[in-house]
Amino acid sequence: MRGFVAATARTDAARDARLLSVIAIGTRGDARHLDQTLDRLTDKAADRA
Repeated sequence: MRGFVAATARTDAARDARLLSVIAIGTRGDARHLDQTLDRLTDKAADRA
């Protein structure tokens, strides 16, 4: 059980770090970079589906 909880915590932390990175890009980047990042994320999401 502890191993599962630890693995879930690591997964959550990695997801939060990626989300923070995307937010940072969105708040200080220009529209072109934001569009490129969104395209990359959309492509990765489509690959997983």
